[in-house]
Amino acid sequence: MSKNSLSEMREFAQKICSLSKEVETEVLIFKNKSALTRYADNYIHQNVSDTSYHLRIRTIMGKKTATATTNKLDNDSLHYTLQSAIDATKLQRDNDKLLPLPQQQEYKKVDNFYKATDEFSPQQRAESITKAVNICKKNNLEGSGIFSNSTSEIALANSKGLFAYDISTNAEFSITAMDGAASGWHEIIKKDVQQIDVEKAGNIAVEKALMSKYPESLKPGKYSVIMEPAAVAEFVLFLLWRGFNGMDYIEGTTFLKDGLNKKVFSEKLNVFEDPYNPIIGSQSFDFEGMPVKPMTLIHKGIPKGFTTNRWIAKETGVENNGHAIPLPTQAAYPFAMRFETGKSSVEKMIKNTEKGVLVTHFHYSNIIDPMSLLITGMTRDGFFMVENGKITKPLKNMRYTDSVINIFSNIEEIGDTAEIASAFFGGGFLVPAMKINNFNFSSGTEF
Repeated sequence: MSKNSLSEMREFAQKICSLSKEVETEVLIFKNKSALTRYADNYIHQNVSDTSYHLRIRTIMGKKTATATTNKLDNDSLHYTLQSAIDATKLQRDNDKLLPLPQQQEYKKVDNFYKATDEFSPQQRAESITKAVNICKKNNLEGSGIFSNSTSEIALANSKGLFAYDISTNAEFSITAMDGAASGWHEIIKKDVQQIDVEKAGNIAVEKALMSKYPESLKPGKYSVIMEPAAVAEFVLFLLWRGFNGMDYIEGTTFLKDGLNKKVFSEKLNVFEDPYNPIIGSQSFDFEGMPVKPMTLIHKGIPKGFTTNRWIAKETGVENNGHAIPLPTQAAYPFAMRFETGKSSVEKMIKNTEKGVLVTHFHYSNIIDPMSLLITGMTRDGFFMVENGKITKPLKNMRYTDSVINIFSNIEEIGDTAEIASAFFGGGFLVPAMKINNFNFSSGTEF
């Protein structure tokens, strides 16, 4: 499939560039083949699949630039979209941040495509879901969740001869086991669908649901909190979004304004931008077509750098590390964040805790203050009291209000394994479990 898709993408890009001889042109093509099976109350109720294209043409005239988009790839649509971009460009003001289009670059070879994931069928998803649902049924619980698989392709080309292409697969299985207000949850995300163990996920969710019956209230206050990887991922999203964007650094709207090369977090915290890690498997080029470079973002609690595009790098006098998002938006974000593991585990953290709580994951977290990264959200699907080295009782969910900087400054233990986990609003990060001290629960919730 990948060879045919590569040829198809190259053909589209070359066609558009050949049509736009009068102006410099950049072409960005997304192709996404996605399939999803959704289940609730122990039965499948939705099965959908779709293949979609998104084409974005950006034209440049001197210091002016504009874009036009379409989801149609017929000749009339290509001509119309290109002309729309040209017409819009003529109406723009000069943009002093606009740099010339880059020439062809060299990219590191990556292999993010798994045939088994690409060809995973509705029947296979249904059979896998049945295995997990049967575990729920045996325990008089209702299982709900999704099983999805997708193949995503990106092609970037320009009129100076640059062409970059990436194809990757992704599979995600999640399950929530419920009995009234009691619930347990687990999620597995892999590029290779064959690495997803639905029965393992089902057993974890069921065990947490059974443990969650008859929860008790917890008083607001500061506690030692054992966070599973999915809970840790919630805070990584905000580090990505409002922490290491080089444009935020220039504008002074990130903690890096005063914290670069100074100790901000716990010395136990080491964070890397690791695009060529096979578990993460990011693309090898950014949205200017520049090679993505690995980075050390935090070393022993000290922020060491920020992500850049070409203009940000020029403005700040640093080497470009290739993290542009599609221009003309001037921003750059990490694509592939990895947290260094430690020597502990969730089991050891529980054993080492005299009084604290265990969090499975968080729900609906939102930012309050971008400078301090103060955020708020709620626990969900497995929240337990830990006393004298053991889980002693389930707890009613709580709202937290705390700063990401404070959270990662109070690390006591870090797990010795890491897994891909996503936050409520997306992302996918390679993170371990963590034990955090002085975590602030601000109030109870209604669920």
